[in-house]
Amino acid sequence: MKDHEKMDRRTFLKVSAAGTVAATIPGVAGPPRLNTGKKPNVVLVFDDQLRADVCGVYGGKDITTPHIDRLARQGITFTNAVSSCPLCTPFRGMLMTGRYPTHSGIMMNFLQADQAQNPNCLANVFSEAGYDTGFIGKWHLSTGWRTEEGKFRPNRRAVRAYRKRHPETEYVPPGPGRLGFDHWEAFNFHVAFNNYWYYEDEPRKIYSGKYETDTQIDQAMAYMEKHKDAERPFLLAVAPHPPHPPFRPKFIPKGYLKKVPGTVKWSPNVPEKNPRTLMQMRYYLAMCKNMDDNLGRLMRYLDASGLARNTILIFTSDHGEMHGSHGRLNKMVPYAEAVNIPLLVRWPGTIRAGVRSDALFTAMDHLPTLCGLTNRTIPREVDGEDLSKVMVGKERSSRDEILLGNYTSHWDFFQTGTRWPEWRGVRTRRHTYCKWLSGEEELYDNRRDPCQMKNLAKGRKELLLLKKMRSSMKDLLAAAHDDFKPGTAYGDWFDGRRNLVRTGLGPVSR
Repeated sequence: MKDHEKMDRRTFLKVSAAGTVAATIPGVAGPPRLNTGKKPNVVLVFDDQLRADVCGVYGGKDITTPHIDRLARQGITFTNAVSSCPLCTPFRGMLMTGRYPTHSGIMMNFLQADQAQNPNCLANVFSEAGYDTGFIGKWHLSTGWRTEEGKFRPNRRAVRAYRKRHPETEYVPPGPGRLGFDHWEAFNFHVAFNNYWYYEDEPRKIYSGKYETDTQIDQAMAYMEKHKDAERPFLLAVAPHPPHPPFRPKFIPKGYLKKVPGTVKWSPNVPEKNPRTLMQMRYYLAMCKNMDDNLGRLMRYLDASGLARNTILIFTSDHGEMHGSHGRLNKMVPYAEAVNIPLLVRWPGTIRAGVRSDALFTAMDHLPTLCGLTNRTIPREVDGEDLSKVMVGKERSSRDEILLGNYTSHWDFFQTGTRWPEWRGVRTRRHTYCKWLSGEEELYDNRRDPCQMKNLAKGRKELLLLKKMRSSMKDLLAAAHDDFKPGTAYGDWFDGRRNLVRTGLGPVSR
């Protein structure tokens, strides 16, 4: 057993022993916080590819999610949390910068996040405010093994040659590529869920010998145990990769398939010839069940250690997964299964327990909202909104619409017209509007038609609403400096190593 694994186990045993502490907050165990003047800690957990309706609090019926549901009872649940660009790297880019992909330049996977162009990222802002910062898990804001592959199509020869020269392609060294995070137990991209490895501050894989999500929650508890009595508060981001594909036996956590029922309740919009098999769906649900259990472990640690009272705990996801709905798999489409994500926030004594909000919330809103909750100045260039007053019950959000989009028709390359055609759209509290690059339009009433099976854009009855959505999208695109180009056109925004050279705002100065 490696030293870091022993440390995790000692921390876990110590925390487990503390579980007998009497509860002092309704629904939250643990002693009252002693230093009431200390700035709140922030723990942000964002899972990968966990769609909202898997969770019981969002109507999930296939598995139980008692810990996610308990978090909902102890804080605020956002019913209109949306992945406005449902793809891994763009979501992470919006989360870290608070900006539209067309402003940050982070619009598809395996691009080099540019701190020179985006100096006021989440970790930078909080570090300057006196916080220790840490990142654990999947980063996916670096070019990784695709660095010299090109921007438009796969080139396996180039990948092999690059890997030969750079065997640790998923290592992100200390410096600007980490966007301000100090503590680092992370990797750029891999799917070795059951043979999990990560990096710290040198290009050497560290194998945990445990399942990925289990390891990351161990690491999160060890980090918090180290910092819980420090004068400086902390901001910790934890980013598990499962329940991301592959959905095959060797990628699921041991013992979890038996926790998933033998049948599932498919959505009405899944066709008879479903591209997703029953076993694949069960593997996905097994990963989700493991995430719920690990969130429970994290919450028990916060409660037992006394950190819960002064910690803002956020649980969300980067996007959903189609699982056969509308005959599709994966993400990158405007439909509910891809864009609807869970978002639960707890801060005992400040955020009322058991609240539900229909405010529209995107990844861009996390940075300004956390600034609002912690009395930080919001960077001037941020596009997201501060929804802190919504969280604490002081006001209702006045925002009526948000921009949705998919900038290229391949998740890793600038292509057009392939399996995931480009589109832009508008989401309101009630409706989803989408216009594909081909010009075709879709409009859905999500309240009356949550499975989005009736396209209102094809009839004349909703013509006024359709015109309003078109006008709204025009305004939102202008605000984002988004010309709605074919995916191939954005290749000009990057050099041959996928470094940013321009955005919708113009050339990037170096």
